[in-house]
Amino acid sequence: MPHCVIECSAEIAGHPDIDRLLHAVHEAADASGLFQSADIKVRLQSYDDFLVGGRDQDFVHIACHILAGRDDDQKGQLADRLVRAVCERLPGVQSVSCEVRDMAPAAYSRRDKLRAVG
Repeated sequence: MPHCVIECSAEIAGHPDIDRLLHAVHEAADASGLFQSADIKVRLQSYDDFLVGGRDQDFVHIACHILAGRDDDQKGQLADRLVRAVCERLPGVQSVSCEVRDMAPAAYSRRDKLRAVG
């Protein structure tokens, strides 16, 4: 935890330094102090078809899914860190945003934490 899903235009996904963007988002989440580095997941989803403000304009949006329990200030600071990391790597992209979303712990599972089925 967290899952940082970077959504972006296909042109950005094809950028030669996209790996640096993924690492920058990971580093920003890690620097928040809210998570263990080994638990941070970052992935990228690109789109061929999109409009931003009614135009074909590059964009980056991060949906950051975290387990509930952090306060609004922590979530806001995390969102700011992630946006700042993207802006530093892609200064020409005007549409950069992030939403931190809470996940209910009771509704989240993963391989190494499966509940015993009786």
